[in-house]
Amino acid sequence: MKERENIIETFSELSPRYEEVVDLELVTFWGWHYHDFIDFMLNRTQITSSDKILDIATGTGVVPRKLIHREELHHPVNGFDITFKMLSNAKKKVKDAEITDKVNLTCASAMQMPYKNSSFSLVICALATHHMNVDEMLSEIHRVLEDNGKLVMADVGASPLWKIPGVSFLISVLGFIYFLFKENLSRALAEAMSLKNIRTDADWIADLTKWGFSEIQVEKLDSKYKWIPSPLFIKAKK
Repeated sequence: MKERENIIETFSELSPRYEEVVDLELVTFWGWHYHDFIDFMLNRTQITSSDKILDIATGTGVVPRKLIHREELHHPVNGFDITFKMLSNAKKKVKDAEITDKVNLTCASAMQMPYKNSSFSLVICALATHHMNVDEMLSEIHRVLEDNGKLVMADVGASPLWKIPGVSFLISVLGFIYFLFKENLSRALAEAMSLKNIRTDADWIADLTKWGFSEIQVEKLDSKYKWIPSPLFIKAKK
């Protein structure tokens, strides 16, 4: 099964219980609750009322919903996700919150964003970069950001030890086994295949610099266990 198809299958099955599952996994590995993690990310993000905002891999629309309820924005918040069922769930939650006129949701890939050049002043991506081709994603983000636009991301970080031959393979196998027993085959495959996309803090600085970003900041956040790589909070400007 191709990686893109497996991601869609995985998150289609996960969509009705996505927020609950992610919450449990973040508490288990990092000691963070999902909504607290997103709140932390948004609290550390400079947002103005005139910002034109894009949320990558919006999932159930948590980021757009939080933004609308906490900020006085002049423009609707845009979000997209590659999984139609996740997006359908997001649209229902947006409708229930009575903010359909303030959120635009689209089914699309982060590697082929359906937006014009320089469309946004702020791009956000939470807990999703490890399921993406990072080079293609950063290229597209740079394209849709206006000059001096801001990029904010948060996701799992890698350990430099993972670059030792054999270590990454072992971690991939362990991840596959864990998610096979906790979830299902498609989720196990998705997480095992994601390992190649997970970056260290130094990797992110190098990748962002390569794609023309500046004022790059990568912060390691608190994690529950020292042997599990810390989540990373990343900020940059075009």
